[in-house]
This record gives sequence, C-alpha cells and structure tokens, in this order.
Amino acid sequence: MNDLNDLARMQVLAGLDLDNPALRGQLDTITERTAARLGLPISLVSFVLDTSQFLGGSHGIDGWIAAAQGTPVEWSFCANAVTSGQPYIVPDATTDAQQSSNPLVTVDGIRSYAGVPLILDGQILGAHCIIGTETHTFTDADLAELRDSAEEISALLQDYRLPTG
Repeated sequence: MNDLNDLARMQVLAGLDLDNPALRGQLDTITERTAARLGLPISLVSFVLDTSQFLGGSHGIDGWIAAAQGTPVEWSFCANAVTSGQPYIVPDATTDAQQSSNPLVTVDGIRSYAGVPLILDGQILGAHCIIGTETHTFTDADLAELRDSAEEISALLQDYRLPTG
C-alpha cells in the first residue's frame, strides 16, 4: 500500500505547474476524448493530495465539485488507485461495500467508476478515471484506453515541471 503522505510523492506533485492554463486545457481535452471513447459522461485527471483530491483536468463534471476543483480525499475513489497502485473498478457503487455510503454516491449520483494510476518519476500522483451515473461493467478494452491515456498524461506532465533552485 502506498501512503498518501509519502514525502517523495508529495515532492513530485509540488514540482509540477498544475495550475498552468495550457496544461489544464490539454488535460481537459484528454478527459473529453476518454469520455467520448468509453461512452460515459464524466472523465477526470485527479491529483490525490494528503487531504484532498485536486482535479487537474475534467469533462462532464459540474456543480460544487467543479467549483471546488476537487473533493475531500476521504471521498476520493481515485485515492484507492493511488494507495493500491492498481486500477480501481466499481461497477455499481450503490452495492459496493467501500463506496455505498460515500456522499459522491448518495448525494451526487456516481454509480460506476474505473480509474488507473498516474505515475511520474516512479510515484503515483493520482488517477485518470471514467465515471458513470448508471451502473457499468468495465471491459479490458476500457482499462486499456484508460492506461494509454494515463501514459499520455504522465508524458505531458514532464513538460510542466516547475524550475528548481
């Protein structure tokens, strides 16, 4: 299990220009493409911090989550991909033991989720995910699409490192 408070992970996150408008635009484009290819309404690029989940790119999200650009980490589905280092899949959040009481499910209507880790410099920074408002069975092809896009996102992040020194 990976620790959300891991210093090396936080240093990699802190070294990225995550507020850069050009980066945000490119991440939004990738999430829009992922949602279209997988036929689900919501796609995100999340960066999981120690206490919150920050949305670096998004498609299909609105309301308070869009305004806040994230959620508390304890509500974050993506945090599971970070801590496990593996894809995290929830076909029906209403019956999932871990997620059924999550406010994102009970209040905001998330019904299905699949996310894969975003890795840079050997550190898992967050996840690239797809979210449905109805239950959904995710296929190997769906996960392959998410993985390919996650690799594209990780390569893109290389270009948005903050100057050091």
